[in-house]
Amino acid sequence: MRAGYYMVAMVLHDQEIPISEYIQKYKERLASSGLEDVPFHMSDLLHGHEGYEGMDLADRKRMLVAFGTFVRTLPIEYHVFRYTDFDVKNPDQLASRLGGDVEAYIKSNLSRFREFDEVAVYYDGGQKSVNKALRNAFDAALASNVATYKKPRYEDKCLYQAADYFCSIELAAKRYESGSVSSTYNKFFGDWKSFRANYLKIAKRKRIG
Repeated sequence: MRAGYYMVAMVLHDQEIPISEYIQKYKERLASSGLEDVPFHMSDLLHGHEGYEGMDLADRKRMLVAFGTFVRTLPIEYHVFRYTDFDVKNPDQLASRLGGDVEAYIKSNLSRFREFDEVAVYYDGGQKSVNKALRNAFDAALASNVATYKKPRYEDKCLYQAADYFCSIELAAKRYESGSVSSTYNKFFGDWKSFRANYLKIAKRKRIG
C-alpha cells in the first residue's frame, strides 16, 4: 500500500530480447559517476533508508536520474493496476480485485499474449494471496501450459525494480495532481511542471493499456 493507494505494476518483456547489455551499461554508468550499485527501491532512495543510508542527497538524486535513464532504455512496457483504500480494505480483497482485473486485462490483449509459446510469470512473492490470485488469473486467461511460474534470475530482479519505479512515478503523479506532495518530492522531482516533463511523460512512453 502506498499512501492510500494499492499499486501493482505488470512489466512486460519479450525474453527474446536480452537485457544483460542494458544492465551492464547501467552498472558502468554508476561506477563512472562514483555511485554504488544499490538495488533500486524508490521509497528507500527518497528517505535515505536501507542501502541508501548515509548517502547524501546529491548522490541519491543522481542515482534516481541514473535509474530513470536505465528504465527508459530498457525494451519493456508496463501497465499499473490502481486501487484506493476505499476500494480494498485488506490483502484478501486486494487479491480478489487484482486477480479479476489481471484476468480481464490479459483477455482484452489476448492476441498479443498468444504471440508467445510461453508466458513466464515472475512475482516478488510479497503477499501469498496476491501470488495465488495472479496464478489463477493467468491460468484462467491462458492455456495452463502457456503460463509458467519461475524464480527470478538476476536480470529479472532488475525488472522488479523497474516495476517499483513505475508504481512510484504513478503515485507521485497522483500526489501532484491532488496537491499533496511532500518536501521530499519537491527536492527530488521539483514542481509539477518539472516532474511531468522529466519523469511522468517519459514513463508514460512505456505505459500500455
